[in-house]
Amino acid sequence: MRGLSIFAAATSAMLAFAAPAHAQSDPNPSVNHPDKQSWDLFMTVNADAAGPNDNNAVFETWASDGDTFQPAPVWPTTPSGLQVGRRALGLVLERIHPKIMPQVVPGGADLVSEETRRNRADFDYIVNNNLYKVSGLKSAYKAGNRIVFPVDSLEVKANWVEVDRLGEFNGFKGTPAEAAKIYHVNSTGGKSYALVAFHIISKLVPNWTWATFEHKDNPGRCDVIGCTDDFGAVTPYVAPLSAKESSTHYPDCAKTPALLSMLAKAHIDPAFGNYCLKGSQSDFTDPSGLAVRVGNSVTENGFVAQASCMSCHARAAFDEGGHATTLAGFDPTSIATPGSPGNAPVGPIASSWFWVPGGPPSYPSVVGEADLVRFALPADFVWSVPFCAIDDTASPPETKSRHCSGK
Repeated sequence: MRGLSIFAAATSAMLAFAAPAHAQSDPNPSVNHPDKQSWDLFMTVNADAAGPNDNNAVFETWASDGDTFQPAPVWPTTPSGLQVGRRALGLVLERIHPKIMPQVVPGGADLVSEETRRNRADFDYIVNNNLYKVSGLKSAYKAGNRIVFPVDSLEVKANWVEVDRLGEFNGFKGTPAEAAKIYHVNSTGGKSYALVAFHIISKLVPNWTWATFEHKDNPGRCDVIGCTDDFGAVTPYVAPLSAKESSTHYPDCAKTPALLSMLAKAHIDPAFGNYCLKGSQSDFTDPSGLAVRVGNSVTENGFVAQASCMSCHARAAFDEGGHATTLAGFDPTSIATPGSPGNAPVGPIASSWFWVPGGPPSYPSVVGEADLVRFALPADFVWSVPFCAIDDTASPPETKSRHCSGK
């Protein structure tokens, strides 16, 4: 019962952050104070929803990709436990070049597991619009339907490492009991897993908000692009110690009094106090026109230098056959040598991603141009739609996506 009552309170909190702008002192916190908004979302998705046999945060009670992309999706009435599988980007990179895989995560391709969870608003939109199956995507494409998720949509992509293998990941030498004090830990299949990194995305702005968090002990946490948090970190910017991805350990992200106060008032696993905001994103470029980069040393391992959450997800799209038009935005033709993941997009959307003929970003195509022909329909930044939709048009029909992370 404790989990149910806390879950109800957390749901109320989630509705509160999605309240109309006029109810807030800042009319647009997602844009004006993105790091503060990222921590607000952190408290919401990680609120304690633990039951008698689990250590669930609220996001772990939401629908997984496996719950969503199946022949008859039903919102889970009871938490389904961890739904870990291979990293989605690992699956993509493997399709580009098999020799990339041993390099994409410390310790090998099978060390880090991943799951994606979505709240009820996000789930209902996918199911009610038949975006969980290829026939629905084909119908949406044919009708030219614009896909727009509701403003209270939330998704979390979480990366987990077996507690017994944390030493392989970051040199951890403690016992499982000690790991549970500094990591959020949950179990499935008789194994305990430690949460090492996660993304939170919300539809609070049309192009979604993007926040990525890492455990303070992740190796190479601030490599390449640094760590930025002007709300919660005493040191708002930590410069990278390496221009390449490494096993360097960075100092703990000491927290500001404002964030410590939020953590003290929140009903969350105390271990969540050991996580750091790596970065937030609410636009493609900064005011000077430079492309914003945000990348997680775990989730985007192997291409942090080219990571932009918003730019990558902007390429989430499908063709008239209901299939993804790119490999997570990567350009496989750009691979020069084995081990290179090729080009990943940074910066603003290009019309050439969806239309032909298209112009360069500085000379964009305009609405109504007679010579434009669509070849891709945007999935509103949600990669799970083109990646995970089951092919119900195949013979025999698919009951589980082959290209989706998790179960």
